[in-house]
Amino acid sequence: MKFRFHSTLTTLFLLLFLMLFLPPEAGGSDPPARRIVSLAPSITETLFAIGAGERIAGVTDHDVFPDCVRSIPSVGGYFDPSLERILSLSPDLVIGIATFHSRLMERLESLGVQTLPLTLHRGLDGVRGSVLELGAYLGLDERSQGVWNGIEEELESVRMDVASLFPGGSPSLLVVVWHDPLTVAGGVNYIDDILGKIGIPNAASDIRYTFPQVDPEGIVSRDPDVILVPRTEKGMSLSPRDLADALEGFPIRAVKKGRIAVVSADLLFHPGPRVGEAARSLLDAAMLFFGDGYEED
Repeated sequence: MKFRFHSTLTTLFLLLFLMLFLPPEAGGSDPPARRIVSLAPSITETLFAIGAGERIAGVTDHDVFPDCVRSIPSVGGYFDPSLERILSLSPDLVIGIATFHSRLMERLESLGVQTLPLTLHRGLDGVRGSVLELGAYLGLDERSQGVWNGIEEELESVRMDVASLFPGGSPSLLVVVWHDPLTVAGGVNYIDDILGKIGIPNAASDIRYTFPQVDPEGIVSRDPDVILVPRTEKGMSLSPRDLADALEGFPIRAVKKGRIAVVSADLLFHPGPRVGEAARSLLDAAMLFFGDGYEED
């Protein structure tokens, strides 16, 4: 009996030690997510960048990068993912955008599915916070910090190139999202932040909204040097001809001189690990028309 008593006491002490001092995973808490559904291309790209790509069980119709996402099951569109498709993939984590997917994620939570809402589109701070939050949530802190450090290095590299190519100041850019109604990238979003970081003026930065609607007179008053038209691989896209027709007859330098450039929407509108590449594409667009330096018309 004495031996059994000491044996039981030893077991209790051992269990107490395990509960108090071992890491959470060894203590029996929930294991890290292994089947993730991503509700936005920017989230998908970030998951791959931090080393969690093999955990992705579902993506949206609009995911195009990296190429391997094309073989991952889709749960529907960015704005209208299917609850049924999500549940059919038996995810243990669904990651979405807080502003767009809040109701869907509330429904998933009520059904016992863990969710993680992120805020990416408001600015570069949101991109940074989301990259690091994903790393912390999935136990990939070091990888996520490395991704963000790489983004900062790329932005600084582009900034230095802008300063070298346009020592007297860069031409202004206007990113037109759609032509009917006329919608542009305003001064409260990550695109404006990127332009500010690299030293290229956003012609619509004074409009303190994310993607505001404007009339043609609003573009006339800002008179950008270059207008950018994002084109996407999947879904509807605006063409330079569509925009030129919409602005025909208005005294806008970029339109009159044919300075309307196409950029990749799948790069520019996905606020994630390819921010540096997006910055480079903005500079490349300016260089199409001002390769010998910038002088005001």
